[in-house]
Amino acid sequence: MAATSDAATVPGTAADYGVAGDRGRSAGPVVVGPFASVGRLAQTWADPATGTLGRGPLSQTRLFYAVADGPDGRVVRFSTDLADVAGTGSVPWAAAVAAALAGQPVPMPLTPYEGIFQLACGTTLSTPGGRERLTLDEFDLADLADQARRILGRPTDPRELVRRALQHAVDEALAAAGGCGVLGDGGGLGAAALAAVDPARLRRLHVHLDVPVLDRRRGRLPAGAEVVDGTEHWRRACDDYVVDAADAGDPWPPAPELLRSAGDEAVPLLSGAGLVRLLTGVADTPGRLCTGWRQLTMAAPFPTLFGRPWWRAWSPPRGDAPASPYDHAHPPDDAEALLPGGWISPVVAEAGGAVTSAQTASHLLPLVDDTTGAVPGAEALHAVLDILERPPPAPGNRRIDPVLVCAHPVVLGAAVLLARHGRLQVRRRDGHFQAAPLLHDLVPPGRRPGDVTPDERDGLLAAAFVTRRLVTPAQRAALLAQADGSPWIVHDRLHAALTDPMRMLADARALRRLCVAAACHPDLLATGGRS
Repeated sequence: MAATSDAATVPGTAADYGVAGDRGRSAGPVVVGPFASVGRLAQTWADPATGTLGRGPLSQTRLFYAVADGPDGRVVRFSTDLADVAGTGSVPWAAAVAAALAGQPVPMPLTPYEGIFQLACGTTLSTPGGRERLTLDEFDLADLADQARRILGRPTDPRELVRRALQHAVDEALAAAGGCGVLGDGGGLGAAALAAVDPARLRRLHVHLDVPVLDRRRGRLPAGAEVVDGTEHWRRACDDYVVDAADAGDPWPPAPELLRSAGDEAVPLLSGAGLVRLLTGVADTPGRLCTGWRQLTMAAPFPTLFGRPWWRAWSPPRGDAPASPYDHAHPPDDAEALLPGGWISPVVAEAGGAVTSAQTASHLLPLVDDTTGAVPGAEALHAVLDILERPPPAPGNRRIDPVLVCAHPVVLGAAVLLARHGRLQVRRRDGHFQAAPLLHDLVPPGRRPGDVTPDERDGLLAAAFVTRRLVTPAQRAALLAQADGSPWIVHDRLHAALTDPMRMLADARALRRLCVAAACHPDLLATGGRS
């Protein structure tokens, strides 16, 4: 990734500057982002002259930073690549490992490593005068809708409104690559909608896997789609643990080597998955705010930036918090032990308690209107922010994220316009989600829908992973030996889950997370993060 500005072109590697802004590089602001005409709303930037790092509310480019004492005072080290900031000696954060083990995301601004943070969407880190302070940028839905109107006009047909917004976002995403790009197509509705908007400039790419059920998608792809076989890459990820996240064995977004094999490594990679969530999905917003999130909204600095213990940034779960499903009161032979992940001990819930704020609505969501009880467009906004605020890849993970066209301000503004006029709704039929007719109307007739949802696909990959990694008694015994004595694992329950083939398949997602945690953080898994 390259960060560009009018003053200079700077590689996306780590850079340092003094907190007072009078040391370090003398170049002007460095702006990073795939969209050119939307200002800082969808961009990430660093300005060494003023000592500020910023990330717009809709910025797709993550920015990681750490603060350390240097020979000339406090120095902020930042990069768009976590590996550049973390290095080889970074200490894993126990609560982040516990959260991954339990299947919970790590919220912004945390990363898997202590003392290293990623700038949350819509925040700015200011460092003048030798102090660090986080400020929150306001997010105005009315301004977002007005921006869409100025660019798209006032079409009355909602299909035309979305078509124009998608065309504008695709044009900007492809402008820097000579006008061509790759569309990841797995047979889904979002990819079909993007392809229909600009079929001439988007080559369709599908990553094929020889995994039961998933291999059927080959026959459902549109004519002209290029198929790249990612089976061997996926198997190596399963066998060698070359990845450092529980779900990174999935080759989509394609790894650089898969893109190289297709000759597409340097072009933008577009995906329509976010469009489906934006226009047809309802965001799930359970959970509660903890001290760490309140620090963002109150513009207070993090304790670790001043050398105090990291855990002071987080409050323990409140007294009215829901009880953990792995409560000490349940005997080993209780029905709870038979549930997927029933072998995870209460210590995981305790260690991961600090990251429960990841289950709450973003700090950028507007307040609910007291008169109506709802904010038109807020669900669409949260769906986009939830995609943008995914956990960061660990150091060494060089996977390429797709350009999220749904996060373009004009596309999101179009969705807000439709929501304000009651044209963006999710309907249910026979207990299932029915895709909004809007997206169906954007695709050519005769399209064959995908046969596996993203959630089902994740489950199939997890089952295939576990079947490959834990198929022999020796492999299962090795995993049990790694988990033996760990305060995070109830050994007897895990042994019972591994000896029953049906329970192994039912528990595939949690077992995959355990395999990766045991391989990547063996010492932390054995001690539970205690010294």
